[in-house]
Amino acid sequence: MNKTMNSIGWKYGLMGVIFAGLQFLIAGLLQWLLPEFTDKYSIYLTFALILFVDGICVLFLFLVTHSMPKAEIEKKRLGFGPFLLCVLIMYGLVFVGAIIGLCFHLPLTIPFSKGADNDELTKLMLNSNIFLRILVVGILAPVFEELMFRKILIDHLAVKGQLVAILASGLMFGLFHGNFQQAFFAAFIGCLFAYIYIKTGKIIYTIILHMFLNTATSAITVGIVQWYMKAVEKVGYVDVPELNDYEMIQYLENNPATTSDLLTLGLPTIVLFAWIGLLFILAVGGLITLLILVCLKKIRINRVEGDLTYGKQVASIFASPCMYIFYVVCFLLFLETYLPDIIQSVIKWTRN
Repeated sequence: MNKTMNSIGWKYGLMGVIFAGLQFLIAGLLQWLLPEFTDKYSIYLTFALILFVDGICVLFLFLVTHSMPKAEIEKKRLGFGPFLLCVLIMYGLVFVGAIIGLCFHLPLTIPFSKGADNDELTKLMLNSNIFLRILVVGILAPVFEELMFRKILIDHLAVKGQLVAILASGLMFGLFHGNFQQAFFAAFIGCLFAYIYIKTGKIIYTIILHMFLNTATSAITVGIVQWYMKAVEKVGYVDVPELNDYEMIQYLENNPATTSDLLTLGLPTIVLFAWIGLLFILAVGGLITLLILVCLKKIRINRVEGDLTYGKQVASIFASPCMYIFYVVCFLLFLETYLPDIIQSVIKWTRN
């Protein structure tokens, strides 16, 4: 077990170095050689760079893990009903994971002028074209990520036990996101996707679920938020003076354009809250579904002859020295996300 985990650890750790190094190197070269072109098409280049680096990482992992023993996972069909239950559970896990993640993310961002609405990830989503987000974030990225953290990883870990394959897949997937905003819910759904792949042997199911989640987030959620923000900007609340109710009525009567804009703002507001409400209902339904399935013992992690005990399987994730190569790389990704703004804020406070 430790030999397998050590092999996975250094290979995925090196993949992380390639992932971060290529992005930094290519972005730096483009900014140096073609600064105006890079600034003009920064969003398109960012998405293209993400896909290129993801493709290189998938190819690298296929090559370096090719000679490792692989599990023969029995192929089974996932019916439409169970698939819908998986969708519900997925949203429930995302909801819980997002809340936990924000408890860590916000204290590390808001005090240092990098709130949840102003970080690079959010700005990239809000400033990009919806069709580009669907193509890159909604369709192509899930394919690469499922190959890296489900297909390749689980095929080589499941030979040592289902539990270690599921937990390692979820943990490594969550950590590799490099920020608390995504890490927890990514880890939770990573475990769910790993369980589905192990039980069905078909990576297409987890790819579709991943696409479903990413498309709903990057296309629908971000699109509605963009619509709402444009409506707010059009109204221009900052230009409306602070008046009492009577004075406000008079102001609106004398400024029919503002009145029209306020009425226009109503629709995106209703749609935004309706969408948030729908997601909340799906999340609650998913958590209830998961609880019922657990109580009915419908979720089972099997052991076969020759598997280590569950305790030893879990321990191997943290007891294998080379796994810490991967953990250190992920730790550096977290530092890159939060440390620069913290340092800049500390310097600013010191000077003041």
